[in-house]
Amino acid sequence: AVVPAAVARYGEQAACFVSLARSTEDFSSVVLSCELAFRMVQVDPVTGECESDDRGFDEEFPLEDLELSTNDYMAKVSQGDFRRSWDQIGTDGEVLEKFALQFKKLEEAVAAIVDFLGMQAVDGTGAVAPENAGAGKKPHTLHLSGVFVGNVPVLVRAQLQMDDAGGGVVLKMAVRSPSMEVSQIVAECIR
Repeated sequence: AVVPAAVARYGEQAACFVSLARSTEDFSSVVLSCELAFRMVQVDPVTGECESDDRGFDEEFPLEDLELSTNDYMAKVSQGDFRRSWDQIGTDGEVLEKFALQFKKLEEAVAAIVDFLGMQAVDGTGAVAPENAGAGKKPHTLHLSGVFVGNVPVLVRAQLQMDDAGGGVVLKMAVRSPSMEVSQIVAECIR
């Protein structure tokens, strides 16, 4: 559905809205091309009235592409006490993954993981301890919380550590939700 701007005068801002409906259970990334379609009408700059009787002419202006990723289906919501929520969800919908990431600093990797998954860092785990910042040797634990489309709670417990051999970051991640399918979808967000 489209809610157009009634009028957009030269030099002024106007808002229009587009609502997209998801037609499948496919949550993979998709790129949508966008364009702004509008009608150009000549107006008198003093009176603001149309200068002629004609209805103007239609124009189109290409906009940046819109990329919808899996993390766009996740709301950054805290589930309360992480440990209790983690234990309550249990292991039936748990997915374990290990990744080698190409980051030079732990704090960069933590920020990227939060962004890739679209989740909320909880329990103060979104910040790397100063003594472990940069290329620190100690592992960093990251707790993430969110709600996936369909009101499915999701929790992630991740451990990040600098890889001495490869110069990157090793990520060990456990994703838990009541749905094994949702846990797998979230785990696949790491790229």
